[in-house]
Amino acid sequence: MSSDAYTPTAAADETGVTPPRFVDPGEAFDSIQAITGRKWNLRIVYHLLESGPLGFSDLKDALDGVSSKMLSESLSLLEEHRLVCRELVSDQPVRVEYSLTECGAALRPAVNALLWWDAEFDHKVDG
Repeated sequence: MSSDAYTPTAAADETGVTPPRFVDPGEAFDSIQAITGRKWNLRIVYHLLESGPLGFSDLKDALDGVSSKMLSESLSLLEEHRLVCRELVSDQPVRVEYSLTECGAALRPAVNALLWWDAEFDHKVDG
């Protein structure tokens, strides 16, 4: 049994939420990190939560410092994991919009909690 293993005696947090008994936290965290742990992924989710569907250029403008290649790779990964949906809006000229799927939109409480946690404890990355 790993040190991450959920035990029935684990206490609920202040929200009263405990993970399901069948969840192995180690595996769950690995899966979560594979999807959201890349630098731009949560930022993309955040902007889609806040602004709704956005085109590629709009997302690139919102994400200070992201390259087109990295944005494209991140969007592809988020699509692959069914968090983001890509929709062709027009074909002359080609225009696509990205929006969150139901699964992606369900990240809102987690994203908000992470932002509040950072504000509360002033976690800043140096340099």
